[in-house]
Amino acid sequence: MIFRRVPWILVGISLVLSGCYSFTGSGLPSGLRTVEIFQVVDRTRQPELADRATQEIVAEYRRNGALRPVDRDGQSRLDVWIANYSHTPQTYDLSGNVSRFRVIVAFETKFVDLRDESVLYESKEIGGAYDYDPLKETESDAKIKAMQEAIRKLVANTVSGW
Repeated sequence: MIFRRVPWILVGISLVLSGCYSFTGSGLPSGLRTVEIFQVVDRTRQPELADRATQEIVAEYRRNGALRPVDRDGQSRLDVWIANYSHTPQTYDLSGNVSRFRVIVAFETKFVDLRDESVLYESKEIGGAYDYDPLKETESDAKIKAMQEAIRKLVANTVSGW
């Protein structure tokens, strides 16, 4: 008789325990709600990317929602440098003309909890790449797309604590 009840008891215990664990998806320290995002610094001679990258990082934090970007008095600070830019041929057509280019934009970043000055995340290179057909898109378009990919990774890594 007791053996007939064992499965029901196990089902009951598993239902109770299933509500005991939750995952927030964030590796941020408790209470960290805001981030100051300093102007991105260009180290690659692509000056138009620095301003655009700063705007895109702020927009990505807003989309992500884990931290609220602020102009000053933030609980954390994000420093970002454009560390690498490349534009290289990938494939050629039968005439020897480039039929596909690859653009890579990479950032160096440091994310600091200003409440105790601890470094929460640091990376020498978070990159984004975009391949394009020069007959259909421009290098400028490809730069933006590669940069946006890198920024998505950067924000995800800072809020995940990876």
